[in-house]
Amino acid sequence: MHRFVRVAGLAVAFSTGLLGACDGGESGPGGGTTGQTTTPPRPSVPTTNDTAFGVVGVPNYLLAGDDLTPPTPSFTIRVTPPAAVEQLDLWLDDGDPIAMSQDGADWVVTVDALPLAVGDHSVMLAERDAESGFYFSGFKKGHALYMVVSTDWDFSDVDDRVLDHHEELHTTHPELKITHLIGPYTFTDSAVPQARRDLIVEWAKGMRDVHGDEIGLHVHPRCTFVEAAGLPCLTTPSVAYPEGDTTGYTVRLGAYSRDQWNVMFSKAADIWQSVGFGKATAFRAGAWTLETHVAQALFDSGFVVDSSPVNWPYLEEWEGYDLYSWNQAQWAPIGDTSQPYYPTTESVLPDGSGETVELLLLPDNGIMVDYWTVDEMTAIFTANWSGQALSAPVQVSTGFHPAPEQYYSKSEYIRLDKFFAHADQFLASQLAGPVVYIRMSDAVKVW
Repeated sequence: MHRFVRVAGLAVAFSTGLLGACDGGESGPGGGTTGQTTTPPRPSVPTTNDTAFGVVGVPNYLLAGDDLTPPTPSFTIRVTPPAAVEQLDLWLDDGDPIAMSQDGADWVVTVDALPLAVGDHSVMLAERDAESGFYFSGFKKGHALYMVVSTDWDFSDVDDRVLDHHEELHTTHPELKITHLIGPYTFTDSAVPQARRDLIVEWAKGMRDVHGDEIGLHVHPRCTFVEAAGLPCLTTPSVAYPEGDTTGYTVRLGAYSRDQWNVMFSKAADIWQSVGFGKATAFRAGAWTLETHVAQALFDSGFVVDSSPVNWPYLEEWEGYDLYSWNQAQWAPIGDTSQPYYPTTESVLPDGSGETVELLLLPDNGIMVDYWTVDEMTAIFTANWSGQALSAPVQVSTGFHPAPEQYYSKSEYIRLDKFFAHADQFLASQLAGPVVYIRMSDAVKVW
């Protein structure tokens, strides 16, 4: 049994001259009408759709809209019928029939979607006065599922092969947006020639200018950067080496004070300005090791979003290392469906005590491709949206590490490509689902 919901105030756009075709009035003297109107009886819902009628344009999902993404304004249904059809009607939910307009051999109607409420809806198509419709379909109206895709630059340089993969992903998935969280050590490591730095800068700006990507910041406290900021480099505590790390790479960010991070973020800002990246407002901590005082330094330095809260159970390859145990303790409640929130002066977890810090924490609930199979990532996606009308926006975050060949494999690219192909089946732009790709900093307009 189908349950229908009447939609009050529904507006429908008609072609010129169409209104007279659906008012049901009888012709009066002088070509006017008698003023009498009749509503055709509602046909029964068809048990199967009649393939003799070609139907296109019926939506699967309409967006309710928010401060980042506008609502879906309308949808247009076009029917190619068999010969000798005299009039077609569209029945939306349990409302009155809407007459379709003839357009050559086809019949069309454009429906104003703005008045529709969040929830389940349906359309039925029928010939005028038919006992049964020839087509029926349900659809949803709800909020967006925002896909946030980011990269963590752990290394001073990466292979050209990896840079090319970004372009390949953009070509294959045209709506993809990537937030490039580039490491400042590219510009402080003497092993990287200036010509190579220039190439990376122009590549990153090209990604931003051509594809609408974002250039943010990712920091592991490598000594080449820390010392370039005028600070002594710390080698402990390390998330990988109990005896310490002389490069600084695996040292937890919390080892440095709030004031020291303000110095380092200022140094990174100077570099970003000098190379034409502009102001970075998105961040992820190296090894996800964000602590409260580091979050406060990010806010001090003008960052608006951080994606360090991590879905730590997927780090099982690191069991036995501090990287796993520290993140397990720090991000205990973060999981597949964790959503954005604001930390406080006393906690980086949701609903912490203390004053709110205006730095949006966007959980890395899809972690990085290093740690998931396509089936696992698809399951995370499905945990956040399984076909329902979303009553509020949700986000799914994932990404990868641009790295030298021994760290970033072709198989990781293939996994990303397969998962994005899955997500692309549900693009909001195609009225196919709630998926909208965004840059990380865009999330502050939603949450």
